[in-house]
Amino acid sequence: MMIRAEAEEHVPATEWVRGTCARCGSQDVLHHVLGMPLAESMQSSPPWVRWEGCTGLGPDRECRRCEYAWWSDDVGFAAAPAPLRVVGAVIVREKQILTARRRPGKSSGGLWEFPGGKIELGESPQQALARELQEELGVEVTVGRLIGRGQARAGDRVLHLDCYWARLDASGPVSSTDHDQLEWVGREHLADREWAEADVPVLEEILGGAEPIFDLG
Repeated sequence: MMIRAEAEEHVPATEWVRGTCARCGSQDVLHHVLGMPLAESMQSSPPWVRWEGCTGLGPDRECRRCEYAWWSDDVGFAAAPAPLRVVGAVIVREKQILTARRRPGKSSGGLWEFPGGKIELGESPQQALARELQEELGVEVTVGRLIGRGQARAGDRVLHLDCYWARLDASGPVSSTDHDQLEWVGREHLADREWAEADVPVLEEILGGAEPIFDLG
């Protein structure tokens, strides 16, 4: 999701990309444009753009389906991200959740986490998560709602981990390219293992009673 305004007459004034909700995946997203716009941009803007002017305080994105609001520079489509943005999947099967232990020698080796990976340029969080799970675990999933965010250090950068509910579209997985153990665990036993720092806030949400939500439009 991005808005690009250019002053030169030889290029289009604005390129609009609506994108999807970073929480529920809906395409019913509103853009709230802050500051003074070009007149040409206002005249040519799609109906899902709201012009807030200099009095608007943000956030600049809003989902009309689930009422989630966010800043486009923080979540949504990745564009030269700093901090490092990654996504994780809390995969549910009946009363169990899939946990994964990082291989020794990798960052956070020996610690448990929710599987996932980095968001590539041009991807939404949901697209990145589906791709990473196919590459890493060899599975196809349905991605549900955003659960929460954890943070950690990744070298000289801050890492933002956004975790989503997910469910398998078929059987599996049986192995992982990044982990030496995969275990299905009941919610009551999740706290029995040592977790990577970024996953802990999401774990606390789950232990606090968060329930899976799959309501994609």
